[in-house]
Amino acid sequence: MTACKKTNATDAGSSNEKGRVKGHVVDTKGNPIANAKVVIENTVLYASYVHATTDGDGFYNTTVPNGSWKVSVQIEKQYLGVNYKFDLHPDNANPFSGSESAERNFSWKLAGAKPEGAGYYGGYVMLYNEPGSVFDIQDVELTLIPVDLLVDGSNGQHIIKKTTKVGGGEDGIADVPLGKYKISAWNTATGESLQVRLRNNGDYSSSIAALFGSGFTGVTTYQIVVQVK
Repeated sequence: MTACKKTNATDAGSSNEKGRVKGHVVDTKGNPIANAKVVIENTVLYASYVHATTDGDGFYNTTVPNGSWKVSVQIEKQYLGVNYKFDLHPDNANPFSGSESAERNFSWKLAGAKPEGAGYYGGYVMLYNEPGSVFDIQDVELTLIPVDLLVDGSNGQHIIKKTTKVGGGEDGIADVPLGKYKISAWNTATGESLQVRLRNNGDYSSSIAALFGSGFTGVTTYQIVVQVK
């Protein structure tokens, strides 16, 4: 069974009506997000969904049949000519029963852990060394300086971090708010600056400016892949 509904907060019906689910969706500043895609998925039946879209004030309001359901919200943004999709953060990630009513509110976060160990809202800066380099990649410290506003229009912060294991045997920095950054590298063991470039792309330099691209674990995960020597 697959159901698709586009509804808003003005739908008739009591908020306590059986199977009714509603909520409010806001951006990083707490402003309402209109036309956000709300997906209410049955946690037992494969490919069984109810869809809704937020109204001009960021509200959605719809009903689902009996069963166990879980809500997610996704938005799309264009940033410096690139289209990005973002999963929004739920105030309650638990499933609910269609025999009850439920409220699930969502907010856009640029960083922080996603529920249920599903990674981070921020992107990854992945690091590789030039083949033949003798230094330890985990001695590398990266400096990220925003060169534009972040994707939500806010001012970013300088990030200075040593690389660590970020999963899958990869080294880098996790949970970086999406933006365009000037990236440089430093060998903390020797006190020397390192040359950087995008991996297998272009000449080495003391720094590069880079945007996030598609990542390796889904359409809402983004990464910058850097090589150092």
